[in-house]
Amino acid sequence: MLEVARRTARTVRLEGGNDLVWQPLARARLGMLDLNWFKREVRYSLTPLGMANDRLRQTGGRYRDETTYDYMMRMGVWTENLSLPAIVNECLMQSYDGVIRLFPNTTNLGKAAFRELRASGAFLVSAAWDGKLVLDVKLKSEKGAAARIVNPWGTAKAEVHALSSGTAVSYRQGDGLLELPTKAGESYTLRAAQARKR
Repeated sequence: MLEVARRTARTVRLEGGNDLVWQPLARARLGMLDLNWFKREVRYSLTPLGMANDRLRQTGGRYRDETTYDYMMRMGVWTENLSLPAIVNECLMQSYDGVIRLFPNTTNLGKAAFRELRASGAFLVSAAWDGKLVLDVKLKSEKGAAARIVNPWGTAKAEVHALSSGTAVSYRQGDGLLELPTKAGESYTLRAAQARKR
């Protein structure tokens, strides 16, 4: 089903009518958004004041060759375009289904970091991406719910520590997920476990 969704997203026409946010958002959720392409789309849609608005991109669908490419811009600002930061957030972290995914969309992302993005389950998450690996993961639990995180290091073991005491925290690992109990108000650090030398 995931591959069908990705093929659909690749073939959907971007006509320019109210799709500056939702089309890239769908691609980000599917882990296939090319950020260079997204930046070009946003630059094309900028007004002289720096606000992104809707411009036509293609004809042959709802729009004809004779349609003025910026006719929607003359109607005022379309409020959904104020949601552009959500697309960047979805490239850095996703948690819409209760499972936290770190840097799920890295095509042309480059080095990146974020601090305290809010995740489903009342968590504040911080992490960095060095272009190859996820680093410096910190999770603050506001309500003490169990955290479910896609293992950012694949099948490698992780080390989890409570930030206040430095003590190791037990967690469960399986099906590509790390599941750890948390306490309300506590912060935790996660990192890939170091391979032990023999």
